[in-house]
Amino acid sequence: MNTNYPENLYDYYRSNPSLFELRVNSTKRIINYALVAVCLLLIIFPSIIPIGNLLVRIIAIIGLLYFGFSAFFNKGDWYSTQSNGKITEVAVKKFAVPERGTVPLGEDDQKVLQMFANNDWAGLADEADADDRPLQLYIHEDEAGKTFYLQLMRYFSSSEFRGVTDVKVVREPQYSEFYQIIKSIKST
Repeated sequence: MNTNYPENLYDYYRSNPSLFELRVNSTKRIINYALVAVCLLLIIFPSIIPIGNLLVRIIAIIGLLYFGFSAFFNKGDWYSTQSNGKITEVAVKKFAVPERGTVPLGEDDQKVLQMFANNDWAGLADEADADDRPLQLYIHEDEAGKTFYLQLMRYFSSSEFRGVTDVKVVREPQYSEFYQIIKSIKST
């Protein structure tokens, strides 16, 4: 088994800085911090708004937590440096086979791994899906650059989840050819 596969798609983006960059929306972050300040002000001085002080404080505390987490944990979005397009998650498909508790990369995994290796997107789309399964297909898209990024990932234990294939990059003309099929793959 090759252990040099990217851990996930974001690891792939980080390892290719000439192709991808992480951009932070500073305006959004500043607005969130300003709203945190407003909520903090309302917690300290709830009488600014002429309704019940307890209600104002409860709403302000909820707002403080929401905007605080939004400002602090928003680390940015990935963009392609070639197309300047934002990379978004399209779907995560959890395949019904293999079931939980099966041997990693065993006989049950091979059918899906083979379809992925052969670019059989229709077969992957038609493959049965179920929730809470170890083998999963992650699909990201750069609409501006007309590119899909796909990777199969698997749970090896309850705490170890990593890629089991290289990242497949589907660009033009295959992007247009397989667009409807790949977009038909829905998250489970």
